[in-house]
Amino acid sequence: MSADTLTEEYTARWRDLADRWAERPGTTLGTLGPLGTSSHLAANFLAERHGLRVELFASFDQVLAELVERRVEFALVPSAYKGLTSFHWHRDLRLSAYFSQATPEYGIAAPKEDGAPDGAGPVEVAAMWEVRRIYAEVAPPALSGREVRWVDATSTQHAAELLADGHADLAVTNAPGVRAHNLHWVATRPGAEILWTLFGHA
Repeated sequence: MSADTLTEEYTARWRDLADRWAERPGTTLGTLGPLGTSSHLAANFLAERHGLRVELFASFDQVLAELVERRVEFALVPSAYKGLTSFHWHRDLRLSAYFSQATPEYGIAAPKEDGAPDGAGPVEVAAMWEVRRIYAEVAPPALSGREVRWVDATSTQHAAELLADGHADLAVTNAPGVRAHNLHWVATRPGAEILWTLFGHA
């Protein structure tokens, strides 16, 4: 397939989708919440430009169920989501369009300004599975070599909430999570440009 063909297909998908949304203002777009997740920010980007209504859910499994049951009309899912194949291979769904957009700043957050917890023992870190690798990438020397005990989070905002509520020592979260829960950065990295996928019904 040539580059021109790929460009034509990408353009045709977006033209068709934009026309459908223009004909139906308030079309529902489901994605991962709560407010401040990277998915929520990407969904708002589309909603502001196409008159969509965004609905946020606690997990992408729930987003999938809502889409399959037609309680939302489209789903926005990042390519980094480990369960994306469940959308791709569902016989009732279709990849409607896709686009790239950067996430907010990510990093390791702590509840206090003095940063990483003292000592040399294990450290409990709240994080989604998809962003755990960021911890090793940006962890400062004070955390190097310390055992990590992961606290499972369903979103970047959930990770920040777990930390703020005292259920972890640190969290891998994004800038909106840090602001929303009055946390403090230990280390950061710029957001990543990722591919966002839009699914509708076949």
